[in-house]
Amino acid sequence: MGSIIQLCVIGTILLTVTDGCIMGSRNMCNSGTPLMFGGRIQPLPRDGGLVDPFWNNEGRRFVFLVPPGGRRNGGGLRGARGVIVINEGAGRCSRGNGQCPIPATDIPCEMPISDTILDEPLIFSNITSTSVMVTWEALDEKARQRNPPITWYALKIREVGSGESFPSIPVSSGAFHRVGELTPDTLYQFQLVPMSEDVTEVINPLRNQTMRTLCGVPSTPSFLESSTTSRSVTFDIIPLTPDDWQCSDLTTTLQVLNDYVWEDIRPIENSATSVVVDGLTPCSSYSYRLKLSNLHETSHSDAQDITTDEEAPGEVTSASSESTSPQTLNVSWTPPDMSDTACEVVSYRIQYSLVGHMSCPLDEQPADEAHQVVYTERDTSIPLIQLEHYAEYNISITPLVVAPGGSTAGEAVSLIGNTSSAAPSEAPREVILKGVAKTQLTFRWRPPPCTTQNGVITGYAYVIADNSGEMSNSGTVDTTSVKISDLDQDTEYTFKVAALTSAGIGPYSSPVKETTRSRGNECSGKQPLQVGGMLSSLTGDTPPWGSGQPIFIVPHHLRSRNGRRTGPPFRPGGIIRIKRSTQSPCSGSSGAANCPTPPEITESMDVCPLAGSADENCGAAYPRFSYDREDVMSFVRLDRTEVKVTWRDWSLTKDRGVGPVTGYLLRYRRRHQRIEPVIEIPKGMSLYHELFNLTANADYEFEVVALKGEGRMEIIQPRAMDAELPVLYRTGCGELDPVQNLTVTNNGEYGTLVVSWDTPIGFCTVQYYEYVYGELSMKACPDEGGERHFSPRGPFDTTENNITLTYLGDYTEYNISIIPVTLDPEGGYLNGEETSIVGTTSENAPTRTPTPTLTTTNPTSVVISWSNLSCWEMAGEFTMYSYILRQSWEYDGLEINGTTTENTVEIEGLIAYANFTFELQIHSTGGAAPVSIISGRTDSSTELFHSNLTVLVTENVTSSSVTLSWRAWDPEIDNGTGTVQSYIISVSQGDNLIDIIDAGLNLSVTVESLDFDTMYDFRFFIVARGPVPGVRGLISDPHFVQTHCAVPSRPGLELKLLPKTELLNKVILKLQIPGEAGWRCRNLAAHLQKEGDGGWTNDGEQLINNYMKGTETDYYEDFVQREDLVPCSEVAYRVQLVNDHHTVYSEPLRFTTLGKLSNVRDLTVAETEEPGELFVDWEVPEVINNCPITSYIVEYNLFGTPTCQRNIKQYIDSKIVNETQARIPDLEPYRHYTIEVSPVLTGYAGNVPEREYGIGLTRGHEPIGILEPVVEINASSIRELKFSWRELPCETHNGPNLTYLCELYLTNGRRHILEDSMVADSETCTFENLKACGNYSFRVTPGNDYGLGNVSHEVTARISATALGPVENISTVVLPEGVAVRWERDEVSGLCPVAGYKLNYMLQRQQACRYCIDEVQRPIYTNGTSYLIENLTAFSTYKINISVQLDEQGSVGLVLREKIFTSKSTAPTEAPVVRVDTSLSKSQSLTFKWNPINCTALNGIFKQYTFKSNGTKGEIGISNRRRRSRTLPNLIPCTTYQFQIRVVNSIGGGPFGSAFGTTAIGKPGRDFSLSSETRDDKTVILHWQRSAQNPCPIDHYVIGALLTDDLCEEVIPRGHEREEMTLAGTVTSIRLEEILMNGNDPEDGNNLKARSIYQVTLRARNSIGDGEEDFLEVRTPELAPSGSPGAIAQVMGTISWSEVPCKERNGVIVDYEFALSGDGIVRTDVSTRKEVTLTGLVAGSTYSFKVRAGTSAGYGPWSEEVHFQVNE
Repeated sequence: MGSIIQLCVIGTILLTVTDGCIMGSRNMCNSGTPLMFGGRIQPLPRDGGLVDPFWNNEGRRFVFLVPPGGRRNGGGLRGARGVIVINEGAGRCSRGNGQCPIPATDIPCEMPISDTILDEPLIFSNITSTSVMVTWEALDEKARQRNPPITWYALKIREVGSGESFPSIPVSSGAFHRVGELTPDTLYQFQLVPMSEDVTEVINPLRNQTMRTLCGVPSTPSFLESSTTSRSVTFDIIPLTPDDWQCSDLTTTLQVLNDYVWEDIRPIENSATSVVVDGLTPCSSYSYRLKLSNLHETSHSDAQDITTDEEAPGEVTSASSESTSPQTLNVSWTPPDMSDTACEVVSYRIQYSLVGHMSCPLDEQPADEAHQVVYTERDTSIPLIQLEHYAEYNISITPLVVAPGGSTAGEAVSLIGNTSSAAPSEAPREVILKGVAKTQLTFRWRPPPCTTQNGVITGYAYVIADNSGEMSNSGTVDTTSVKISDLDQDTEYTFKVAALTSAGIGPYSSPVKETTRSRGNECSGKQPLQVGGMLSSLTGDTPPWGSGQPIFIVPHHLRSRNGRRTGPPFRPGGIIRIKRSTQSPCSGSSGAANCPTPPEITESMDVCPLAGSADENCGAAYPRFSYDREDVMSFVRLDRTEVKVTWRDWSLTKDRGVGPVTGYLLRYRRRHQRIEPVIEIPKGMSLYHELFNLTANADYEFEVVALKGEGRMEIIQPRAMDAELPVLYRTGCGELDPVQNLTVTNNGEYGTLVVSWDTPIGFCTVQYYEYVYGELSMKACPDEGGERHFSPRGPFDTTENNITLTYLGDYTEYNISIIPVTLDPEGGYLNGEETSIVGTTSENAPTRTPTPTLTTTNPTSVVISWSNLSCWEMAGEFTMYSYILRQSWEYDGLEINGTTTENTVEIEGLIAYANFTFELQIHSTGGAAPVSIISGRTDSSTELFHSNLTVLVTENVTSSSVTLSWRAWDPEIDNGTGTVQSYIISVSQGDNLIDIIDAGLNLSVTVESLDFDTMYDFRFFIVARGPVPGVRGLISDPHFVQTHCAVPSRPGLELKLLPKTELLNKVILKLQIPGEAGWRCRNLAAHLQKEGDGGWTNDGEQLINNYMKGTETDYYEDFVQREDLVPCSEVAYRVQLVNDHHTVYSEPLRFTTLGKLSNVRDLTVAETEEPGELFVDWEVPEVINNCPITSYIVEYNLFGTPTCQRNIKQYIDSKIVNETQARIPDLEPYRHYTIEVSPVLTGYAGNVPEREYGIGLTRGHEPIGILEPVVEINASSIRELKFSWRELPCETHNGPNLTYLCELYLTNGRRHILEDSMVADSETCTFENLKACGNYSFRVTPGNDYGLGNVSHEVTARISATALGPVENISTVVLPEGVAVRWERDEVSGLCPVAGYKLNYMLQRQQACRYCIDEVQRPIYTNGTSYLIENLTAFSTYKINISVQLDEQGSVGLVLREKIFTSKSTAPTEAPVVRVDTSLSKSQSLTFKWNPINCTALNGIFKQYTFKSNGTKGEIGISNRRRRSRTLPNLIPCTTYQFQIRVVNSIGGGPFGSAFGTTAIGKPGRDFSLSSETRDDKTVILHWQRSAQNPCPIDHYVIGALLTDDLCEEVIPRGHEREEMTLAGTVTSIRLEEILMNGNDPEDGNNLKARSIYQVTLRARNSIGDGEEDFLEVRTPELAPSGSPGAIAQVMGTISWSEVPCKERNGVIVDYEFALSGDGIVRTDVSTRKEVTLTGLVAGSTYSFKVRAGTSAGYGPWSEEVHFQVNE
């Protein structure tokens, strides 16, 4: 027997075919002929192809649709839907009365059905979801001859299973009826009943027949976006009810739009209320929809367009900062990696804040500044400007991507930036005089605030000058004090100082004025007499107690009461006189070497060990002013609240106590304000102070205290808080002056004046101001007599310095007086001096305009006049009248405007006998009044034309212009008078006047810019010239002209549809024909033309119809179809447009037609021995149209998995082959694939030929995947274990008949024994009656017909003797020494007693670390319910669980309780490992790097790094945890520095890590204290010191000199070179002349130019190079002139001479000395001029004369003698 093929309707087997025989319930064979069904069985189509929707896992099926005539109600081929399914399966052909051999291979092709079995009366056709066409055999003659005859039929219908009776539908004698309003996918029963005329059933109803309607279109589902993330989207679905399916079956598929094609993603459950799509790309757009398919129809939801959210970008890389100026940091970086996202970084946020000034110690840093934020747009660098100098900034860079309503920030990267140093921005503070002597001043100051130092202070530059302004001295120091010597005695000097950094010099301090003064003569080089450490010496040239005797003052407690005391020779009053015998007198400072050594005092006097003691006797030892003896202080009032306080030096002879005085302290406060503290101002040795902002009219107390001591100066015996200070001063005000700067303005506001003034000069306080104002005159109405009327208003008062006067008259002059008022010290008020001012209010517009009057009218002119306004109405200065006259006529009008200052105006050039309006407006300096209007009409004229011109001639017409001509006007022909001025042409279109053209005297005109194909109306009239010019003639009759059509817009033509296989000989062309606006004409004709051998000819009829004339769009689109094209040939078309005047064509459209291919033949698909591989072969198709085949496209799609029971169509891949077979490897095992093969034409790969389909199933293998079983404990059955797992995905079955092998092992002890096993066809296995307290392990293995898969992971379980309850209420308390754990135990249930508790705890994570540790600690066993866990790691998270300990073999109970806690934080326990980076070491900077401490040693929340070094002040913090290096700037070269750094957390700081580094050798420093000395011989010596700026070695000095200014040349010309010479590094002085001579001795002594300025530069040099230059300006002294005057001449007794050459003057010539000799006389005199008039000479005598010039240094050489004789 061969294979058995069953023929069956779905659900019911009808026929069996085996070995070519077919059997049924009766014999259907007729003489061995094939089974005939009277029709042709067709394969059921699906989706336009032969795809079978009824595949299952039982075998192959061939499905056929039986025509309606081939269906039967009983034994034959019949089905509810008319579908036959032929199965391959196991069975025998064992029944049937007849056998008809037919080849099994013929079954899929064609099965004719015999008419002999057609006994069903109804035939169903045109079946839809809601209707069916029912037909039957028409009535024949026999039926009509029955008795009663059959005249009509009744058709009865009901739904199967509804139980309703048949409703009757009357049908005429016809043979068909269409039944509607049916329910989709529903089985109906039909019955046909023959009826007679009397509505009775003639015969029994015919056999019942059933029919099922098709499925309807499913309802549209609700499919909406619910939420979107950066990589997923969730949609909400409102699932359809089964009624909405319109079918018994429905498939829902999610689709995505990809390259404009909707593709299936995956099927979803029909009942699903949501669906999630993940794996998306951030910032990308997608479009999704649902596809709903039933057996026949498909519908789609609305598409949902979504855009995924943005995703925060990563951090930028390579971030760095560079200081490009002291206030600028240039920050740059590399963008973050955005390769896995479509988001784009659109900007960067740069936050920066000041960490601190590097010149400030940690405790002086300013308060934290708020973060500054700037943004960039895609730039990867930005300058941060206006920063602090020499400061450290914390900078963070955050990338931003666009987000709805804002942006999303990525990870921030932080870095530290340091600005470079600059010159200080503030001057040194608190400059005071520290010491004073006859020729010496010592100043002290404090550095500028550290925030304004802007770098490392390298020194201070000072300048001191006398009152003449000449600089007496200048220089630099590296300390905060300077002692300046060699000053003039009793001379006032001005001193100022500035700070220096490596970047330059800062501003100088405010000048301090101090005077040199003598503070007594002291013996130089000798120690003062010391008695108990309390005596100080005082010597003088003329001491008050004797000549030449050293005088000492003795403290009060050492003085004798009666003038006698044993011991040293004390004088009464505390004065010691030391006498000597043979020694010479001590005569002041010059005799200091002869001052005797004070005698030794053996008596110990140490009763006052502490300075400032309150002991009355001790107080006598300190300096105190004697306010009761002599005036100590004086006051100079600077202002009413400002005063200059001066005091004298403390004097040994006038005041009390013992010196020396080292400074003064000024103390003051307001009198009677004892609760206020005394204000104290240290003044050093200064003797004055200026106070500002005191309270006026107030009493102040003052005191000046002498200070003693070095270092911290001690205040001796300060007064009590409530003690009265000895000196009083009262601030006053003096006389009250008048107000200052009194001004008045009207601010451009009407009726308003604003008066303001300044407070009076003086010290008095103004209580209020009194003011009076009154009207002087109205400016528009000046008085004839010139008198002003003063009408005062007031007085009023105000406390402000301004008043606003309102409601004043316009343009009126007012007088305003202001009087300041102050308090009278004796009571009442005092008025100050009155000050007045005159102000004028603003002009306003006149109140009205005069009414004009029409005085005279003419045909072409009028005269209009008006009256003047009164001055009261003007409110300003009159300026002019303005007027406008408007006149209108039938075709045009005129407007005349002008201005006048008169009261009348004559207007000419008007139109005769035409209405007009006249508008008049008066103007003033304050504005314009309202307009006044009158109306009128001009007179008529006798010069009117009576033209009867009626003919205009059209000369030329185009689409946009018309040329017209006419004859000249003739007074005889036209019955008029006058002379023609011009011809006027009017142009109209309908009722709209378009233009009026003045043709002058021309007899033709061309009118342009007209619309095409438009009718225009032209008329004209004549304007007269003569006595009354401008008179119009009559209007001519209309002349109509229509313009031509323009060129139409160009049409378009494109190929809309190329031929497909179903449209081989057809093509659709898209025509773009301009709308009516593009016709450029009223008429247009369009034709489609085709190119042939004879050229272009019309192809078809005219294209444009009348309905297109209303088209307003730019182009009208039309489609035409052309058939019967020749395949594989060239075709060309174009569109022709023709209007009344023009023709235009589209661009030709050329294309090639395509050919047609049939299907490949005999396509077969077969599996191979390899899993996942198919073999395909076919026969060559029939070639049509002689278009050759070059290759085949083989496309394969995944159709479904048999084990998944659902079909999909998923495109896998395609290949092009040149053979008629292909092997397709690398497919999924045990999968259905559809194979489509289509041939390709030569050169026309774009064709879509016929495709042939085939289906194949790949070979399977064992399942894949590892199961994850879980155990379920049944509390009610403790000896039972149930294991379950999730089913393997159907795609991983890889074969039929999936089962599971379950294995349970007993694992007590070391043995592993198989306890039980079973095979399950579901996902659970249950094992019962297991051993108590047994330990079990379970595993499961999936299998199919191809073998077993992978074994699962083992799952273990224990069967306990009983169950114990868990511990309850676990609590933890974190303590410094550990964690205290408490819990409550549960009552033991069952038979197993509790032996104790087991505490398992695990270190999950140290909070300072980013990773989890999960380190299990040693368990703790205890019998109690509390325990203290010690020795925990600081700042770490622990998880603890507590289980009950059973008595049975020490096993642990099954139920656990867990608790999580975090241990206490402590200070860090590890120091960073520090090293110096020698590769980055420089002469002025060192870079130290460190490794961060292990996070396990951080022990808390990181706060900052802090570091210190001997190159910085204090401890400095770094808040950036990622910082790993620090550069110490502005260091001294060749110096060793120690760098220490530690980590600070929220608890405190850890140990310091330390490293040492030495700066590299650098260039030498600059500060040499360069100075000059002028000696008596006028030579200039330069001195300097070794630079203290750095200790690097100095090999040489390079010193140079350059002449910059002299007597002869104000500026030395360019090219003048500086002389330089190199000296040894040990030289510290040199003569300036040596530099100029380059080390050579000058031959003639001093070669310096006198009274000139030289710029001297000095720099040091070593192996690295030259250091920075120090400079000094040197002024050379004046010398006597080296030359003499010349060109001596005598004229009339006056002798003159020329000036000494400039190069020989050596200074400023102050006078001339001349010598005259002769006639026995010798005369010498001086002249300040270059001439002298000689008198008293003797006529006839001969004289000799010579002259020489003199400077402040002396006279130069004499000139040569000149001899002259005096005429008689």
